[in-house]
Amino acid sequence: MGNRGRNVGLAFHWYLQRITAIILMIGLFVHFYVIHFTIDRPITFEKVQARLLSPGWLIFDSILLIAVIYHALRGFYNVICDYNPRESVKKIVSWCLTVLGIFLIIYGIYILIPFTQVGGV
Repeated sequence: MGNRGRNVGLAFHWYLQRITAIILMIGLFVHFYVIHFTIDRPITFEKVQARLLSPGWLIFDSILLIAVIYHALRGFYNVICDYNPRESVKKIVSWCLTVLGIFLIIYGIYILIPFTQVGGV
């Protein structure tokens, strides 16, 4: 009975790793298409800022940011677990990566916010 909760957590992270991979594939395709086919050349800071003034693009970029950070840090944790460290090491690494991920998400969104205001950067 004690392992049931742990297995559900592992399954949740396994599925979330796959979901973020799908988000990253779609996001990469959309990003590539927009940058290479929809923005007139040359790509300038003003053109990027004009795109980010749209709430849809801000949401898209925020979701992509969160997916990249989660996917990368969870993948790093999985690589560490492949070396079969002690449970205490896994717990410490997990907490450190969680704190790092939260910091990176907050910092990334903090960087995006000025782009949402005309003349904000």
